[in-house]
Amino acid sequence: NGRVQRAAIAGLGTKRRMLHDPGSSSPLIFQERRHRSVLRMPTTVSREVMAGSLFEGFAGGLLSKPPFMSNGRVTQLIKLAKQSDRGRISQRNEEMKRLVDELRASMQPIGEEKLKKLVNGSWVEMWTTEEAVLSLANKGFLGSTFDYAGGSINMYEDKFTNIVAFQNGNSIEADGVIKIDEENNRVSFRFNIAKIKFGGFTIPLPFSAGGFIDNVYADEKYRIGIDSRGDYRVYRRPNVPAN
Repeated sequence: NGRVQRAAIAGLGTKRRMLHDPGSSSPLIFQERRHRSVLRMPTTVSREVMAGSLFEGFAGGLLSKPPFMSNGRVTQLIKLAKQSDRGRISQRNEEMKRLVDELRASMQPIGEEKLKKLVNGSWVEMWTTEEAVLSLANKGFLGSTFDYAGGSINMYEDKFTNIVAFQNGNSIEADGVIKIDEENNRVSFRFNIAKIKFGGFTIPLPFSAGGFIDNVYADEKYRIGIDSRGDYRVYRRPNVPAN
């Protein structure tokens, strides 16, 4: 299914920890095992457990002085992203794309280690122009209502998991390898496997694809980028409010 495969690209471990997305009905658990990271979605989790810090133990911590300088463009983009219903309201898309293009034109390479620290961890997509994700957001999947798109990136073990999640616990996921390319603050990736989780079953899918994302801005809360297919994306950390 081409739509499912394209959607698996959209979202781009650490020690076991609990993550909660305030804009989602489902908490996230990322658990690192000996050979690979597994993402699963519980049905109930206490608020006390979810209150743990998202960033604890993230590869030495985030930068105290982010190398990307925030400005009016970033502030306006975040504001518009919050109003876009995760990309489903597209009236301001051209303005948002222009702001991202301007950030890209003015950015400077920040180096491998700084980029790793800023990109590492978990992200929820706030806004995208990617049609496969927007189609799932608008129409759902196999009767399931869209919840969120996002993913978990482990830059220190060169692996990641992307997910498009639905409110009843079903999901489309993809795992792959990832690496830093310092040019244009670029992160390159290649998928190894995709899978559909539906009704308690996991269906593996043949899937081979790759690309990159140029990170035009990143700090401890937000990340803004353009991918190799020309799709625009704004992400937030799961503990940052959606609105």
